[in-house]
Amino acid sequence: GQSVTRRKMLASRSSARCAVRGSATQRVAKPMQLAKRTQICKPVRAIELDLSDPDTQLSVAGIVLGLVAGIGAPLWYINRTERDEERLEELRAMNRATFQSTGEYMSEDEIAKIRKPKWTDRREWQDDD
Repeated sequence: GQSVTRRKMLASRSSARCAVRGSATQRVAKPMQLAKRTQICKPVRAIELDLSDPDTQLSVAGIVLGLVAGIGAPLWYINRTERDEERLEELRAMNRATFQSTGEYMSEDEIAKIRKPKWTDRREWQDDD
């Protein structure tokens, strides 16, 4: 009867990992209550890695370098930007102190000797919309 039909259904889905088991009579008899379902899962085979294989070594090295570059580069740029903001604040304070003591602001050359301008400092930010 039903067990033979179920076995045929499971055999036809041999490539599927899990099959859901639940009877239709349970769903009809108690419409307000969810039917109990059980899963019969086939074991998943573990992946065997041979680390002596050059292709595997190259793949592992690529993964490690990708993670380092993908995480490290943005963190490094954020760190540099924060440090540059601190230097700019120090430079502005020094420039204000120079103005109070001499009455003149520091020249562009003096500022460039203390802090080299970055490419973003030289760009003209325009709204081209």
